[in-house]
Amino acid sequence: MKNSIKLATYINAVLVYLILFYSTSLFAETFTETFDVDLGAQLTVKTDAGSIKIETHDEATIELRVKIEDREGDKFSYRHELSNGNLTIIGEIEQKQGWVRNLKVEFYLLIPENFNVDLNTSGGSLFIEDLSGELNARTSGGSINVGNIVGDVKLHTSGGSINTDTVTGNLDAHTSGGSINVTIDKQLSEEAKLTTSGGSITAYLIADIQLDINASTSGGRVKSDFEIDGRVKKMSVRGSINGGGPKLTLKTSGGSIKIKEI
Repeated sequence: MKNSIKLATYINAVLVYLILFYSTSLFAETFTETFDVDLGAQLTVKTDAGSIKIETHDEATIELRVKIEDREGDKFSYRHELSNGNLTIIGEIEQKQGWVRNLKVEFYLLIPENFNVDLNTSGGSLFIEDLSGELNARTSGGSINVGNIVGDVKLHTSGGSINTDTVTGNLDAHTSGGSINVTIDKQLSEEAKLTTSGGSITAYLIADIQLDINASTSGGRVKSDFEIDGRVKKMSVRGSINGGGPKLTLKTSGGSIKIKEI
């Protein structure tokens, strides 16, 4: 009799748990769409939430997949506009149940390799594969990882690391908290900046690059593979490389700076 009571109590507890679990269960949905675009046009993504992953192919189409998950009843939606071969995607949190903690959004896009990209997310990491075109990527919280880019690049995050493969163009990268690792294999035509409020900076530069360098750290050392004509100190370097040129600024409030030759 006692065993029967215990079994009944256990079953009731399990049923209560299942009812509570499924009443607050995960809502998950995936949307997929395909768009015809023009090579060399622009993709713009601006979203209130979500990570963005971009891969490339050699076709004049964009494949979009959006995955939305939440447990708190937050309502997220997106809309798009296709105009003159350019695609704009807007993601919005329509209904917030207090602080948005359990909403997870993922954007995946397969785009032409010859394309310009402008990304802005209020919370999420960014990944961009090899690309020929201008890249402007911003996130309020997350890391940024970039492949080989032929074109000018601007990367800003309020919290996360920044990593690039080879950038053939001008570069502006800033993070409020994280390390920066970049490779530049082309002579800069205008000023470039790599700045972080907390992390190390490593810049890989071609051997014959000509630029003026201004590198400083408040908590580490500055090391350079290049001979610098100017003022060289333990925590700061200011001068010219290979006769000078556009200014390259490297600044961190906490971490080392390395200027490496490739």
